Amino acid sequence: MAPARPPRAFPVTGAVWLLVICAVVALYLLIDAGVRTGVGNALLLAPWPLLVLWSVYVVGIASDIRADRAGAEVQNLLRRTSMPWSRVKRIAMRWQIEFALDDGKVVRCFGGPARSRPRRIGPDRAKEDGNDNAADGIAKLQRLRLDAQAAPDATAPDAAVVKSWDWPAILALVVLAGWVAVAVLLTR
Repeated sequence: MAPARPPRAFPVTGAVWLLVICAVVALYLLIDAGVRTGVGNALLLAPWPLLVLWSVYVVGIASDIRADRAGAEVQNLLRRTSMPWSRVKRIAMRWQIEFALDDGKVVRCFGGPARSRPRRIGPDRAKEDGNDNAADGIAKLQRLRLDAQAAPDATAPDAAVVKSWDWPAILALVVLAGWVAVAVLLTR
């Protein structure tokens, strides 16, 4: 059994809404195709909107940053990188959150807050930053890192940075690709 993943460091509300909207549209299109042309043709059309749903899931929901007292886990598309806090030397914001590791490598995070340009200000408004959540996100990760380093059960300095794949998402892609291939072969 795979070890439990740490809790999300940043909520993913907008991506969930996008996935729900895309799922409703895909369901509507598939039901409409089933009613108009039959279930067989709807099954031949189904992999295409399901590939769109898979893409929205992988880019919007699966790509995230998870952190706890043991370390941080970054998932960018289908690749996961788990880092113990003892290996993280710096957490910074460039365009996204970046973890600088002790071996000189940098792990950039697709999920989480991103830096945006400052908003335009009106005549009676004060200057404001483009994304206040970005600084809060770095502060939250820094607090977790400092708490972990101060704890007596802190991770060993020689703990490894582990890279792995998101196998359930890859398996779903393989199934959808097979379904696409069968649908194309049956219609040609």
